[in-house]
Amino acid sequence: MARRPPATLILTALALGLAGCRAGAAQPTPTAGPPEAFVPIVSATGQVVPDRWATLSLPMGGVIEDLRVVEGDSVAQGELLLRLSGRAQLEAALAAARVEQLAAQQALDEILADHDLARAQAQRDLARARDELRKAEYNRSVQQEGHRASQDTIRRAKANITLAQARLDEAKDVYDSIGGSSDDPAKAQALAAYLSAKASLDAARRAYNWYTGHPTEIQQAMLDADVAVAEAMVTRAERAWQDVQGGPDPDVLAMARARLEQASAAVRAAQAALRESELRAPFRGTIAALYVRPNEWVAPGSPLLDLADLTRLHVETTDLSEIDVARVRLGAPVAITFDALPEVVAHGRVARLAPRASPGSGVNYTAWIELDQVPQGVLWGMTAFVDIEVEEEG
Repeated sequence: MARRPPATLILTALALGLAGCRAGAAQPTPTAGPPEAFVPIVSATGQVVPDRWATLSLPMGGVIEDLRVVEGDSVAQGELLLRLSGRAQLEAALAAARVEQLAAQQALDEILADHDLARAQAQRDLARARDELRKAEYNRSVQQEGHRASQDTIRRAKANITLAQARLDEAKDVYDSIGGSSDDPAKAQALAAYLSAKASLDAARRAYNWYTGHPTEIQQAMLDADVAVAEAMVTRAERAWQDVQGGPDPDVLAMARARLEQASAAVRAAQAALRESELRAPFRGTIAALYVRPNEWVAPGSPLLDLADLTRLHVETTDLSEIDVARVRLGAPVAITFDALPEVVAHGRVARLAPRASPGSGVNYTAWIELDQVPQGVLWGMTAFVDIEVEEEG
């Protein structure tokens, strides 16, 4: 397409034409006015482009099962645009992954809960073992000579022997004083009283002897053995208590945590696969181009559609030379005309300049022209001509 002359030249040519048409008529000599200020410009061709647009694709391939848009549709951010087939299998895979994640979490919780229970049991067992040791040591101590009873108890035991001996002597005298055969009730009663008094004396002597005596060799060995067993039980309980202070078995705990992490990763992967089976609008815009049809197989990463926000447009130059770009400054005023709309003149400013040359023939740079107002009828892809005001060359 032929490049259009700058807008300022068009206006100048129109003015000269009108002046020529009127040259034949007698006109009064005009009074010379001040010369019009000359504003230097550089001109370039450009193209109308949306501020925000994207060619959308999916990372996975498949058959398009549900296509919900056509070209020209306006869509909201997050709106479903299309979906691939096989979603039921992906949902089943996600459900299975979540079941495994739940089982792994429960297994880890049980390990931690079992450790808490084991810790409480170890603490209880240690307390019991220490109590048994205390009892064994006390029992051995009170069995030793001089520790079996207080002096008051010993004196009372000795007095009990004296009293029992007196009752026995009295009962013997009564029995001896009764004549007759042993079948005589009075004599039998006297015999029973005598035998009871004798048993009381024997019991009093045994008590006294125990209070003032000491364990036999066998008894002492048994007392020592009871203490040794109790000490061993305390040692074992203390070891068990120490074992549960550092938490569950590190290897078992590491395996349980690894299982949970693997299950969680599987859930994330299944969720990602489910998300990747459908395409949603990343921003509000219009379906500018559609490259696929329903029931069509698409490869991973292949273009599916173009989405653009057509409410905000700008112009990108395509042939701004290296000589001209050197004179352009950010914020410089720009006049824009359009090949398809010859009567429309828009205005804007230079918003950005490319830091490197565009690929292709020649050394050209892209300038982004921000429009003050987008004229009605301007569409994406239209050819534009820009006149950028620059400083006068020295």
